[in-house]
Amino acid sequence: MRVMPTRARTSSSWKMSNYNSDYFSSSSSSEEGITFVGQYYLKEIIGYGSFGYVKLAHHRLTDTMVAVKFLPKKELESHEIENEVDIVKSIHHPHIIQLFQVMEDEHCVYLVMELAPRGHLMGWIVKSSCHHLVEYEARRLFKQIVSAVHYLHKNRIVHRDLKPNNVLLDANRNAKISDFGLSIRLTPGQLLKRVCGALIFRPPEMFLHKTYDGYKVDIWILGVLLYVMTTGKFPFEGKKFADIRAQVLEANYTAPLYLSAKGHDLLSQLLTVDTNQRPNIEEVMEHPWLALDVGFDLVPDEPLPSKLDPIIVTVMCDMGYSIADTEKAIQDRAFNEAMGTYLVIQEHLRESVRSVELKTMPLVIPPCTTPEENYTSLLPTRRRASLPTLRNAFSLSSEFQLHGDDKQSLLKRSASLPVLPFCSRSSLIWGQDSFHWLNRIEHSHSVENALPSGQPHGEAIGSSWDNRQGWRRMANRIVIIFRRLCCCVRVPK
Repeated sequence: MRVMPTRARTSSSWKMSNYNSDYFSSSSSSEEGITFVGQYYLKEIIGYGSFGYVKLAHHRLTDTMVAVKFLPKKELESHEIENEVDIVKSIHHPHIIQLFQVMEDEHCVYLVMELAPRGHLMGWIVKSSCHHLVEYEARRLFKQIVSAVHYLHKNRIVHRDLKPNNVLLDANRNAKISDFGLSIRLTPGQLLKRVCGALIFRPPEMFLHKTYDGYKVDIWILGVLLYVMTTGKFPFEGKKFADIRAQVLEANYTAPLYLSAKGHDLLSQLLTVDTNQRPNIEEVMEHPWLALDVGFDLVPDEPLPSKLDPIIVTVMCDMGYSIADTEKAIQDRAFNEAMGTYLVIQEHLRESVRSVELKTMPLVIPPCTTPEENYTSLLPTRRRASLPTLRNAFSLSSEFQLHGDDKQSLLKRSASLPVLPFCSRSSLIWGQDSFHWLNRIEHSHSVENALPSGQPHGEAIGSSWDNRQGWRRMANRIVIIFRRLCCCVRVPK
């Protein structure tokens, strides 16, 4: 038996109440039918796209969770499926959901994609304490979205459906654009006629039923998206179609209260009725509001791998894949099982290494001692248990290319996925949790001279008491000095 697909929800009227549920709590009836597609064990429905729906799935070979989008053939025209598959296979960007594999049977086309565990942007906004994003966080995410749209426009692709539940958040709360069901690849100078997308996100030119520039449609939708991010509300609302149409045609919206002057200026440019006056994506990227907050640069595009990583190939050889098949799948961009497994392992390792890098902090340099503290510097040097030790941490290299000798040697080797050490966020991040890290210094020094097994208790107590007291006093002074440097501000947990 096969799963009877639930028809995609494409209602043109949106309400905030539609987003009160969590991304993973989308209701789905207990459906009987297929539980496996290829190497993927299918679980519950976690979302709906413009066409089709998305299920949580488990990749059995790598123990990795992924998302599988179902495109039912009975409900969609063949050209609609081919268009979405063609687009998602051709794009690759850090802020666009990555495609791993494409499968097909007599009923559906299945798109195996990267999983964004924190759900969609609208759910994140609704669950925030003030029901909207603070400007700093809104700017960070909006930059990432703009960088992805710039990549799409550079490749002559328009999305046309950049609503908040099509912007997903990964484990690090970075934006990932998804759902390319309404996207289209344009030729130079091509104008579009189709009216599509959610009603309150449509630009004026769609309400006037004119031919329109697809790129300028994405710019208008970015304006609506920015408004929603900074207010938690939609700029154009009404009980009747005519009310919404009138507001859109005049760009009549209430100015956000929690947005700076530069943010207001960008918003007014994005929501410009005249398409000739509306900026293009390059002009949006150059706006002064996006230049604020050093450290959040626009991310460049990231090409698909062109050379095989020896570590991943070794793991795949252990799984039974041949080097020749894997190499051919990557070169041909086949998005078959071999390429899907390669990309799933690559993403798994990249996320693991990235999590270690994010949690790594510089070592604390003790302050200069006072004359009263000089006697502590005469204590014997010991390994400090509080300093983190990272083992097996590595970064993947894209410069390796397999040659004939390498292929033969890899066939004879056996390897498994490297185990990365668990690193507590509160103990390694330098910044907000620094006080927690410093507090743990005192605790770690109080136990670092614990008795080794088999050592007589009398000798250990007599020889190590002074050392323990000295280290404890030094740790206390380090904590006090850092608290003074940070103006005694305690960051809430």
